[in-house]
Amino acid sequence: MAPVTRLAAALCLALAVPTAAQGPTLEYQVKAAYIYNFTKYVEWPSGALGTGPLTICIAGRNPFGVALDDIVRDERIDNRPVAVHVILEPDPACHVVFVPDGAATPAYLRAAQGRPVLTIGEMPGFIAMGGIVNFVRDRDNVRFEINPEAAERANLRISSRVMRLARPPDRGSLTP
Repeated sequence: MAPVTRLAAALCLALAVPTAAQGPTLEYQVKAAYIYNFTKYVEWPSGALGTGPLTICIAGRNPFGVALDDIVRDERIDNRPVAVHVILEPDPACHVVFVPDGAATPAYLRAAQGRPVLTIGEMPGFIAMGGIVNFVRDRDNVRFEINPEAAERANLRISSRVMRLARPPDRGSLTP
């Protein structure tokens, strides 16, 4: 199966899975799958990932349980392993930072500012605060919106395939 077809199939499946009836566990399984797939379709600047693993950090509490760890286990992105860490404060070793609702969002976004870090959140206003990807609920489905200006400021290039699947953010919620 072609990479575009695999991405579309994985993301469409995630879009089609209702989350309300089965509780937050399924919601966070879907979000974990999205996060992993995002890492495959983001281009970091040369040298930004260093020599170690691609590190996905979860700020504060871990709403995924083991779902994200299970998804990335034995996976490689650009021939490097993927690691997941829960962090209690901003960490410069993170390449991706997921900020769950209720975490100290401004602190994590400030720490990522000007650095090639993919910031992902799940709260109203995350895009307006400068976040790059925000999960939103669309009826009973998990969707996402992307702030292309924030991605550009972070020097990250998000595949046009992912951009086409994103729900457009409200123009008023984009950062200047």
